Amino acid sequence: MVAVAAPPAGPRSATTATDLARMESGPAEQPSYVVSRERLLLSLALPFVLLLAASLASWPWRSLGLPGEIGTLTPPGAVLLALTVVASVFALNKKLPLGMITWVPAGQGAIVLLTTGFAASIEDVFAGIAVIIAYVLIYFIVLGVAIVISSASTSIGMAFVCFFVFTQSARFPVFEVDASVDLAWPGALTLLAFARAAAEIALMVWLARRLVEGTDESARNVVLAIVALTFAHGLFAAWEDSLLRGELSIADATGQMFRWFVLVAIQLAMAFGLMRLRYSWSFDQWQQEPSIPEVELPEASAEFPEPPVAPRRGGRPTPRTRRRR
Repeated sequence: MVAVAAPPAGPRSATTATDLARMESGPAEQPSYVVSRERLLLSLALPFVLLLAASLASWPWRSLGLPGEIGTLTPPGAVLLALTVVASVFALNKKLPLGMITWVPAGQGAIVLLTTGFAASIEDVFAGIAVIIAYVLIYFIVLGVAIVISSASTSIGMAFVCFFVFTQSARFPVFEVDASVDLAWPGALTLLAFARAAAEIALMVWLARRLVEGTDESARNVVLAIVALTFAHGLFAAWEDSLLRGELSIADATGQMFRWFVLVAIQLAMAFGLMRLRYSWSFDQWQQEPSIPEVELPEASAEFPEPPVAPRRGGRPTPRTRRRR
């Protein structure tokens, strides 16, 4: 990671010396960071769009029963998820700038979606245990990267973990295939689930852009909104699993929402606790470092001595001695 120093009260995308020189030269040329701001939203949204496109491409494939499906994975969906993983590796090679802060957690979430989609084809108890173990291992990788990021900003580190957890919202069920009971208008229900996922992702990307472009003072409020949206996914998607089993009721939807709240709370609480521990440990080490003794410099005297004046000769000049010839 390469930390870029920015003014404390200014935006996170700090201007460079070249941009300042261009702004002083005249209004004809625009600074280069204007272009990056125009592309920032696309950069932050790209990995989430790939995740959503993977589920969207799998919808007609699974509905028509085309060959090549493994579990809930289809060939186009698997390709799009693999592209998300490749994009996360590319972001790491670029030392993960703020404009790509969503790429790595989305890539790790794509690995989770690949694992769970493949495990759906295995009807075994050990397959479910393997999925849980794989998720825990991937979460610890995300947590390690988030702790490193938190050395520059705890808010960015918490948002990083939320982006990973939120990747589960990009997956929506295909009611024509996944429902265990016959439902009326299953295609309309799948379309409604897709609209839910698209709306949540659009709101999360907008918050991510506010986090990157905002100041350090506004970062805490934006991160609180990101955390709230991550929890709210359990409320927005609680009806899907209940309806798939044909048990849509307030009690069942509340149970689904409560389970999501507990899982998210455990992951975010662990991340926040470790980040605060790292911050306090770094602060204690900073206090224990030996300080450089101050050297007292002699104060300059307010009164300066007057320069010496040559004594004036008084009386008449001494006559020259005449030589005798």
